[in-house]
Amino acid sequence: MYNELPFSYNTCLESRDFEEAQAFLNSRIDEREVIPLTAQGNSSNCFTLQPLRQTLLFGAHWGERVHIRSGALSTCHLVLPLSRFIEVRSINRFVGPNEILLMMPGSEADLVWEADCSAIVITFDREVLQHLSGLEREAFYSGALRILRPQDRHVRSLFSLLQCLASQHQINEGEILPVMQQHWESLLIESIANQLADPTPDHIDILPLQLRRAVDWLQAHIEQPLTVSDLVKAAGCSRRSLENGFQQFIGCSPARYILQQKLDLAHQRLQQTQGTVSEVAYHCGFNHLSHFTRLYKDHYGETPSQTLKRHTLVTR
Repeated sequence: MYNELPFSYNTCLESRDFEEAQAFLNSRIDEREVIPLTAQGNSSNCFTLQPLRQTLLFGAHWGERVHIRSGALSTCHLVLPLSRFIEVRSINRFVGPNEILLMMPGSEADLVWEADCSAIVITFDREVLQHLSGLEREAFYSGALRILRPQDRHVRSLFSLLQCLASQHQINEGEILPVMQQHWESLLIESIANQLADPTPDHIDILPLQLRRAVDWLQAHIEQPLTVSDLVKAAGCSRRSLENGFQQFIGCSPARYILQQKLDLAHQRLQQTQGTVSEVAYHCGFNHLSHFTRLYKDHYGETPSQTLKRHTLVTR
């Protein structure tokens, strides 16, 4: 129910009027169109707010099924459903509780909220995130959409931070001191920056079709020796298009992604003591043991033998 929204000490709007709700949103974030799909006038829409220094956190509840559309966003947005689902029409996907929809600048909102859907919506400037993370502008997946899932440690950290922030709002009856606002904002944006800085996210859910083909083909053939040319054939596009797509949506080159996926598979198998170092290297597509050992140590800070020995001792 909307009376269970976070940040309830600062309830900004409670109304059945969708034009009033649209005016409220457009006065605070990127302009958007609010189209009621099942408006019967029986349920209220409610919005709460917890401002930080350069970040806005909203609690949002739509009493009716509603379609939200915008042009290209100028800021970063995160949407975290608390109850029911939100349909992301542009990619034909649904986002539910404990998942996060991340919309980067340049992307467009095309969302259908189910009736009685509640969520936390966060909006912050791209420049703030870039300053805290130290990443270059090109690393920010401009125009991209991503669905983040709770299996990722950065996502779990973000959920914990939001729970703590909502508790602080309640404890302080909505009056969080400026110094504490700065503290919470730094923690919040650092958590998001860490997610974006990860060159190989655990869950790459939203990719253009050609990249999706390449990633899926790679996972199906991960145990074989692979080259970028193999991915180009699987994707059905030019090498330049593939490389540009990987940089924009995944944050690294195709060659780097292949290597990281193979090393991650080897690391997992060594932790599970699935064979000797030589066997693991061979089954992960590495033909030269010395080359594999050097790459592995550069990536994990220890040799494959050290990983295997450590986990063999634990399982005894």
